[in-house]
Amino acid sequence: MNEHRWSAPPGDEQRHEVGELAQWLFRDFPRVDQRRWAEAYLRGLLTTSGKKSVRRMGRTVCASETAWQSLHQIVNASTWRWEPVREHLADWWLRRCSARALVLAPVSIPKRGRQSVGVHRRFDPSSGRTLGCQWAMGLYLSTGEGAVPVDWRIQLPDRWSEDTLLRERACVPSTAGASSSHEMALDLLASQQRRTSSALPVLAEATTTEVRSFVTGLAACGRYFALSVPSRTPLTVSRWPLAYRARAKQEAETVSARQLVTTVTEPLSGGSATRPRIVPAGVRLPGCGPELRLISLPGPDGGPQRLWLTNMDHPRLAETAEFDTLHNTVDRCVEVMRECGLHDFEGRSFPGWHRHMSLVSAAAAHRVLREGSFSAEPVAAERKVS
Repeated sequence: MNEHRWSAPPGDEQRHEVGELAQWLFRDFPRVDQRRWAEAYLRGLLTTSGKKSVRRMGRTVCASETAWQSLHQIVNASTWRWEPVREHLADWWLRRCSARALVLAPVSIPKRGRQSVGVHRRFDPSSGRTLGCQWAMGLYLSTGEGAVPVDWRIQLPDRWSEDTLLRERACVPSTAGASSSHEMALDLLASQQRRTSSALPVLAEATTTEVRSFVTGLAACGRYFALSVPSRTPLTVSRWPLAYRARAKQEAETVSARQLVTTVTEPLSGGSATRPRIVPAGVRLPGCGPELRLISLPGPDGGPQRLWLTNMDHPRLAETAEFDTLHNTVDRCVEVMRECGLHDFEGRSFPGWHRHMSLVSAAAAHRVLREGSFSAEPVAAERKVS
């Protein structure tokens, strides 16, 4: 699709685009007032400066002094289902961009108090502290230039799995239970099986303790996948090619991923030192069935390399050159989500959190699309909130 340049002033251009997106996302809502206030919430996330509280957003999108109450209600007390909105968001994105991968990535949302759904104490590597937070897994569609989140799962650990009263207060459904990273990731993938091409590779990142569960689960999904793993991940070699046996570790010996990469690698597709390099042998996790390939991607400006385990076959291994780029688009998307109110949900319930995350995802998708070199389509005129 060719790039479309708008002739309207920037302010009008964005208002029209948000109106067109809102029409697409909320078209299944049964009531006009639900569609109107969901669009107003979306506009508030995009146009309100600073913290996206419902009071500040209300002043931004409407002259009424009670607008904030309607914004609060459309997320926390309304009846609309978030799953169709996320499906529409994915369709909207795919109509404008060509997805190159599905990316699974967690996000931590700092929270005070103990009553908001899913809040628990967790170590935050970025700050080096243990914080009260909500911890969620997102599924993103990445183009290589940008990414958009199209589905979410929130972790419900410890007391959230056992305290019936706490779950009732937060309106947590009986089907939502404690989930590990890989369980949430696989549940997200299952929800996308019908809507995305099976040819799209799945990218994810795992800690040392999660690698085995991720590999087992991803291998069972029937998709190509690549898992970013720590350098100390234990691996065994299925069989070294004859040309490398003199230099390589003995077969069936368990060594770390970094040791294997240090022992011997070869460039993919006759590449240079800046291109991906592959261990020229199949590898396995100890006691884990599928045979994989170990890829080393050099870091930017000579920084630390990232190691990937993948089940891609030889004709597709050249695609690994883009793994880091595809995965890193999510980092930028999370930054945009923070700008669009990721941390600013004013409520405690499970449904409210999911509705807020759906609208934040839509706001981020709109902004990422405008920032990138993507195309857009003409849009309908803005509708006023009264």
